[in-house]
Amino acid sequence: MAADAVVILVGDTPAALEAMVAPVRRRLSRAGWSRKTHDPFIAVFAPTQGRLEITRGLDGHGVLVGEVFDGDGHALSPTARAVLGLRRLDTAGARAVCSERWGRYLLVRRIDGNVAVLRDPSGALECVVWRKRGVTLISTSAAAVIDPWLPDHIAIDWDQLADGISRPGDYRHRLPLLGLEPVAGGALRTHGAGVNRVEQIWKPAEIYRRRRDRPPPDLRAVVERSVRALAGDRRWVVEVSGGLDSAIVTAALTADQRGQAVAWVNHYVDHPEGDERAYARAVADRHGLALTEVRRDGLRLDAARLTQSAEGFRPATNDIDPDYNDDIADRIEAPGAWGSLTGQGGDAVFFQMPSLLIGLDELRERGLRARPRVLHRVSRWLRRSLWPTALAQAWREDRHGRADWAHPWTDDLAGVPPAKALQIAVLSFCQSFQGPSVRSRLGPCVNPLLSQPVMEAGLALSTVDLTWGGRDRAMVRAAFADALPPSILERRSKGELGAYYGGAVAGRLGFLRDYLLGGALAEAGLIDHRLEDRLDRDILLWRGGHSDILSLALTEAWLRRWRARLAQRPV
Repeated sequence: MAADAVVILVGDTPAALEAMVAPVRRRLSRAGWSRKTHDPFIAVFAPTQGRLEITRGLDGHGVLVGEVFDGDGHALSPTARAVLGLRRLDTAGARAVCSERWGRYLLVRRIDGNVAVLRDPSGALECVVWRKRGVTLISTSAAAVIDPWLPDHIAIDWDQLADGISRPGDYRHRLPLLGLEPVAGGALRTHGAGVNRVEQIWKPAEIYRRRRDRPPPDLRAVVERSVRALAGDRRWVVEVSGGLDSAIVTAALTADQRGQAVAWVNHYVDHPEGDERAYARAVADRHGLALTEVRRDGLRLDAARLTQSAEGFRPATNDIDPDYNDDIADRIEAPGAWGSLTGQGGDAVFFQMPSLLIGLDELRERGLRARPRVLHRVSRWLRRSLWPTALAQAWREDRHGRADWAHPWTDDLAGVPPAKALQIAVLSFCQSFQGPSVRSRLGPCVNPLLSQPVMEAGLALSTVDLTWGGRDRAMVRAAFADALPPSILERRSKGELGAYYGGAVAGRLGFLRDYLLGGALAEAGLIDHRLEDRLDRDILLWRGGHSDILSLALTEAWLRRWRARLAQRPV
């Protein structure tokens, strides 16, 4: 069960809440759960050893779950947290919260007899809502939900499941479960008797559209403030992958915070393209850190391990590398660390994606004042012509690709140029990094570069500025130039683990054939008839496709778990 697990129950009446809680009170206690608030209308349950801070509103009609900071990166005091729990969560109130505060939180409030739920814009905590017998339930973890609390008419949504299988590995906002409503990052969902509405309060496109209303962000200051606030004075396991983004997170910590870390971990493989130790060592040497180097050898792929990943509301796309997650989980547990810090999300926020669309952004944003040198540098970076025909082709491909964008953040892109729209889409896919994985069972996995302030800084800056000079993440490289080793700043390649994963998956083909071809997905007719041909060692090693197969295995495990769970429910 995740360290960030919590279930919030809000009754239409105290009697409805008590009827939902009373029959399972002992069961929850035996499972290691505690009731964190004791108000007539609201009950909050979380693991006794959980990591989430939980604060009741002063009047007992609201609750704040998780960490909240002000604009300067200071954590709210207990009194300020309790006052925030009093905030009226209508549209205006939710907008004020999103503009004045940030963090990893859920804010729940009874309003006009209904229940309003605001999920922080980063989406750091999962949030799923449903109704049952006069009670609104909000949960961050499916594993935290005991079966009597699930909706009476819950069922597998086969259309959504098929849609996810058609694009393996993509983050899908919609759940493959009927009867449960997901809340997107920055969304306000209101539930009640006869009421079920959602409003996207925080919109990435709106951050871009309003960029001229405020001074350009100081990228380094924003990153440092956000990383330091989220790290606090806790003990962390910190990922040092050898890439730019994890190096930036390491550099953004204060010296005291770096001294608190229990491990600086680099995973490597024997393939040269997947061995980034030289870069990770340069980061460690720059800051005087003791690097822990973990050699990878194969993947643990069996039914038992996949089942551990299957407790979520969605298939566990964030658990696609089980050995990595198991290793981090063990390193959190052994010294009693708070959780893990990563650099995930930096590729999207700082714009790593090489694309001709950047040239279109220059034309859209500056019109007749477009700078030829920008187009020339983009062309040189991509080694492709920027003649009008090439730009037109890029524009057509962009329009065609948008059909696959299925997230509330991409619903409103009016006035957003193509490369910036691509950035928003990739940020929505990055929500998978915020999802559950085995490594977060004892401590949260925190991705500071996906925090609200850092995302807003990246969204407010033109993709041309972010990649100035025809270089991926050029602006953030310049911002941290004095804090990073030259090898990181000058690096143009990225680690490549495709061959390693291909070989690891090829080594488990016997299990995977039986597991997938004779499993629940095949029984439901959701397995492509060509899968059997793809489960071939030579094809995996030479043509790739390992990530699709791993995603299918995680989806298979999820479907098996939920079919069994739903079958056990009384008719």
